[in-house]
Amino acid sequence: MKMFTMRIELEDLDPPVWRRIQISSTQTLWELHHAIQIAMGWSNCHMHEFIIKKIHYGETSDETDELGAFFGNEMREESEVILSEVIHSRSRFLYVYDFGDDWRHIVKVEKTEEVKEPIACASVIEGGGNGPPEDVGGVWGYLQLLEIRQRGAQDSDEECFLEMLPEGFDPEAFDLEAVQAIMEKSVMPTDSLPTT
Repeated sequence: MKMFTMRIELEDLDPPVWRRIQISSTQTLWELHHAIQIAMGWSNCHMHEFIIKKIHYGETSDETDELGAFFGNEMREESEVILSEVIHSRSRFLYVYDFGDDWRHIVKVEKTEEVKEPIACASVIEGGGNGPPEDVGGVWGYLQLLEIRQRGAQDSDEECFLEMLPEGFDPEAFDLEAVQAIMEKSVMPTDSLPTT
């Protein structure tokens, strides 16, 4: 059995927001999606997709079928795809979360190694930067939010926008132990996989 070490980084943020995780090659893309959600601090309340070698994977539904037809991209069901079928040493692919805010994550497989025992869940082993709040308008909205906070709100619209930042939010903070604790509690039995 193989284990992948992957680096996941949000595009276009400086300083970067990134995580390094380890996950078994026998897990599915659906399980990788959940690992990324936890590692990055997302709440899993928006649509998502993986784009691997120009093929789109995600949770299939009437809504994703309609979107796929509109954009000319067929969505393949992620819960049916084992990581080792589509990911290999040095693979690089895209994970997109929230099609409105368009949070684009570059995922790179940094290392593949043989392991004797199966891995029960993914592990977060390193990271940097706090995950942005959701629904702020993607990277550009988030950067604008940080700029407004630094200089101070100049009108009521900016004051309202600033309320999107959680109290005490530190864009550079990352608590590895807290994130890994959430990951360990979120182990999902295989019978909780979505049905198609």
